[in-house]
Amino acid sequence: MTKRVPKPKSHHEIDLLVAMLRFASLISRPMRDGVADPAGFSPNELRILIALSGEGESAGHDLAELMGMHAMNVSRSLASLHSMGLVEPVKNTANRRRKPYRVSARGAAAHLALEPRLAQVARFLFGVLSPVERRSLERILTKLDLQVLTWQPSERLPHVPRA
Repeated sequence: MTKRVPKPKSHHEIDLLVAMLRFASLISRPMRDGVADPAGFSPNELRILIALSGEGESAGHDLAELMGMHAMNVSRSLASLHSMGLVEPVKNTANRRRKPYRVSARGAAAHLALEPRLAQVARFLFGVLSPVERRSLERILTKLDLQVLTWQPSERLPHVPRA
């Protein structure tokens, strides 16, 4: 009988990180199928509309950083949402190069109309968790959100523009 050798702590952390990355990828499926597609949005448009609805006025490059999206995808999504009348540019007299957007009245109504579909996905996803687990998850995610916002790369390199 062979004895199992426990993984070093760093491997457990890597496994946890990979599990989080996998989940972050998989959650896009019910969001696409249950919310974006039925509402007539691309997944990126949905992400940007939700982000702007929650964050308020933001420029494209700020949204790209916040959402971990390529700047071109954010720009395309903003242009598409603008053409639908769901977001509107905001004048920035302090910095004319910065082009912030905000959710329009029509966009706020569209976001509100998404709530039943968002609630359906949330019920499906969180239905496997007890109320105690849900509160724990909320505390953990809040703590991780605050931590990830403090991330500073050791060296600032340009993002690779591929896929």
